[in-house]
Amino acid sequence: MAFLHAFKQIKLLVSILWLLCAAIPSQRARAQSEMPLYVKTTGKLPQLAWSAGADRLGSAKMGYMDTGIILKVADTLGSLYKIKLAANRHAYIEKSLVTPIEMVMKPAVVTSESWRVKGGDGPDSLTINLGRKVAYQSWMETQPSRIVLELYGVQANTNWITQLRSAREVASVDYWQVEDDVVQVVIQLNHMQHYGYHIAYRGNQLLLTVRVPPQDKKLKDKLIVIDAGHGGTNIGARGSTSGILEKDYTLLFAKALEKALKEKGARVLMVRDKDTLIDNKDRVLWTIAQNPDLFISIHFNSSGRKEVRGTSTYYKNVAFKPLATSILNQLLEINDLQEFGLVGSFNFQPVQPTEYPSCLVEVAFLSNPDDEKMVMNMDFRNKVAKQIKLGIQDWFDRIRELEVAGQKN
Repeated sequence: MAFLHAFKQIKLLVSILWLLCAAIPSQRARAQSEMPLYVKTTGKLPQLAWSAGADRLGSAKMGYMDTGIILKVADTLGSLYKIKLAANRHAYIEKSLVTPIEMVMKPAVVTSESWRVKGGDGPDSLTINLGRKVAYQSWMETQPSRIVLELYGVQANTNWITQLRSAREVASVDYWQVEDDVVQVVIQLNHMQHYGYHIAYRGNQLLLTVRVPPQDKKLKDKLIVIDAGHGGTNIGARGSTSGILEKDYTLLFAKALEKALKEKGARVLMVRDKDTLIDNKDRVLWTIAQNPDLFISIHFNSSGRKEVRGTSTYYKNVAFKPLATSILNQLLEINDLQEFGLVGSFNFQPVQPTEYPSCLVEVAFLSNPDDEKMVMNMDFRNKVAKQIKLGIQDWFDRIRELEVAGQKN
């Protein structure tokens, strides 16, 4: 009887384990059935990311995309979708930047059609005809100066690229089928310094407009947008001893820079000129609409270690590194202002756009008592404004030197 009882207990235990194991795939299947197969980009500035990793600025971004682009979902990870761009290419996107959609049929691979390059009084343009909107990624390269654009879910059938002599910045356009469903487009530029470009769909045409650098490299009449970081309820960092707020001092330093640039004849627009809250995406969209010659964002740093101090400049796109370098070099001419460094690939939204040269300036550390004391000094404020202005002019001068050297070669 004891043996029979033990056998029944084991049989019952096996049945329970079987039910538990059966429930696990059931839950997974239910989760997968709730996951949309396709989504469409929407909202303000949808961005693809390289990974699901994150820090205080979010995962490392590949770049912005247009809205209305259909993406295939491969997996879901918290607030992110893992997107299948092509057979061997994946990316990640915030769920808030897409809308789930139902697809009756799986989207077919798109074949590229004819392309056209032309110029005019404004920017040059490259028009790429496609059967429908597809996902894309772009980046800048230097030495040689060029823009690289990748089209996903596309096979090349472009046998006709018209390139008009009216183009002033686009030197040539070519493409390669780098994978079965990835076409890579290379746009060679005439100038060594990138001045910005914009990508957007016009129907099923992907339109890339490339800015032409100005011939006059003086500050006079250049349109410069100054962004005073934080504002409103977004107070930023606090002074370690005084309790001063970053949002107040970014505005004071931005206004000092505005005055210094206007004295040189530059046209200046302020993202904010009072204590108001502005979302970073709105700062970007507003700045893009202004079509500035360059963009400078003013901030102050903070650290959990009070001994950390110094000034630093930041860029996202490698082609704008020279601007950040010139400004940092000039700031380090100020006595007692130490170097924190030049930071690249920085994932800060206001300096991510490709539309215009940009630089983030972290003037000093409010968490360091010595830096904080300098920040509160009006003379220091004016020195910083003067040195940023000199850094901008130095960058324009270097552009001219590079062009002259290029012409000699």
